[in-house]
Amino acid sequence: MFSCDKEEQSCSDGKFTPEKEEKVDCGGVCPPCDFEPTVIDHYVSAKVNGESVSFTDFGIAKNANYILTFFNDSLTFNLNLGADESLGSHQVLEMNSNGTKNGEQFLELYEGVVVFSEVDTVNKEMSGFFKAKFHKTSNYSDTLALTSGAFSKVSW
Repeated sequence: MFSCDKEEQSCSDGKFTPEKEEKVDCGGVCPPCDFEPTVIDHYVSAKVNGESVSFTDFGIAKNANYILTFFNDSLTFNLNLGADESLGSHQVLEMNSNGTKNGEQFLELYEGVVVFSEVDTVNKEMSGFFKAKFHKTSNYSDTLALTSGAFSKVSW
């Protein structure tokens, strides 16, 4: 990649330019010298009825089955991931799977799939992908859909 801006060119020339840089190709007009990007590798995110949402509160409870729980100020979800720790695709189980949006409960799981991409039994962490669809008990046309769900290094 080439640039006509002399300041940008000094940031990748492998030479120290004291009037523009703090060290070779960094600082001053160049990117910071000791920059270390923040890596977020523990997370849960999904589209909820088409809107992208990241959850900061999450965890997995391990009893007979793994229950993935994640929530924020207006949404709460519980997904019963079952007991099988093998990598690959599994059905989300109906028992103990539910969702709540702004206090309204969606207690019936209509469909749900989880794909485990990593199961670390030493560090007790799971990663994978999911989708699920919930109905209200009294109104099957009122749904709460999770799509493009992903979780990474969630502890149990």
